[in-house]
Amino acid sequence: MLETERLILRKFEEADADAVFAMRSDPELMRYIREPSNDREESVKWIGLTSSLLDTEEIGIFAVVEKATGEFAGWCGTWKIPETGEIEVGYAIAKNSWGKGFATEAATATVEYAFSRLGLDRIVAVARPDNEASINVMKRLGMKYVRTGEFYARELVQYAIEKEEWDARDRRARR
Repeated sequence: MLETERLILRKFEEADADAVFAMRSDPELMRYIREPSNDREESVKWIGLTSSLLDTEEIGIFAVVEKATGEFAGWCGTWKIPETGEIEVGYAIAKNSWGKGFATEAATATVEYAFSRLGLDRIVAVARPDNEASINVMKRLGMKYVRTGEFYARELVQYAIEKEEWDARDRRARR
């Protein structure tokens, strides 16, 4: 489990299935991620897969929960990009939580986890070139544009940050 000022990032629970399905079936929310799914069971299987990876590989997706309300606010975590084997940070925030900075807050905690707990030297993120909101999160994390390429069978932009850059960013923030 990870904790930020306003959020808890934890393993998914059975009770999260309806909220995950609501997000994964929403065309507007999923337009930059994948085709929406109208199969609730697929969401349940996805929850199981991401949770099992947290147990076995310490990578996977966390449920994002707002501390103040206890409400499910989305998901965020790490994942292995199939085409490159690189570890990426990924996030999706429920529409009722848009505009609150939760994606950046959750992704910051996840990148810190990736560097400190997983011992990574570099973490990447990918997004569709027209997904300005996600690209802005990447930039707020201190990530820099690397390239445009094929990831997840789509043409996506890739951003990255090295551990040394992350550590230097943290030192500057503490001054």
